[in-house]
Amino acid sequence: MRPWMLEAPPLPVSPDAEAAFRAALEGPAPLPAGWPRWQFLQWVAAQGFLLHGSSRPDLTLFEPRTPHDLSPDDFSRRAGVFAASDGLWAMMYALRDRSRVARMLNMALQVRGADGWSSMRYFLSLAPREGTVTDGAALLTPGTVYVLPPEGFGQMPPYDWPGLGTVREPQWLHAGPVRPLLSVPVIPADFPLPVGTHDPARTDALAAADPWGFPWPAARE
Repeated sequence: MRPWMLEAPPLPVSPDAEAAFRAALEGPAPLPAGWPRWQFLQWVAAQGFLLHGSSRPDLTLFEPRTPHDLSPDDFSRRAGVFAASDGLWAMMYALRDRSRVARMLNMALQVRGADGWSSMRYFLSLAPREGTVTDGAALLTPGTVYVLPPEGFGQMPPYDWPGLGTVREPQWLHAGPVRPLLSVPVIPADFPLPVGTHDPARTDALAAADPWGFPWPAARE
């Protein structure tokens, strides 16, 4: 694994917490005290639901769109409704402050080894609009993660990453509109991983020269 790849903190779900999680998913019911939102979202994804992070708290329908993406694969640039089968990846999109963040450089993936797929590995770096912020966590703001039904979604196929091996992303795509089942408010303190910063122009240039060099030197500083 690469040094910049991060893992989620270990936090096993107790039977009591799982019962409370299920009640919160099925009903209106509060989340159990002491359990972080990211752990609830990871549990929801493990039940087969998909997640979509947004800065807006009032969405009732997701329409297909074409994203701006530097990834070398075609799947990430297709038009549709994107969703994640991973809570932390969805939170990255929910928590970025669009008014102060020009671009986001992020990743969630597993690497296939001799014993199967690795645990999920993450990376998040934000490009500040004003160019003076060096603390990536300061560029986060409250957002919302929406729970989506899995029907009609297709997962991005595994692919070969030169120098790393076969990888799999928790990225899913639906060609048509999708209505959410539940919304989960999140705040910056809910996110358990460090957040970096980068210069988007320099990173774009490096990405054009080396499409597989993620996250490129500009995002590692």
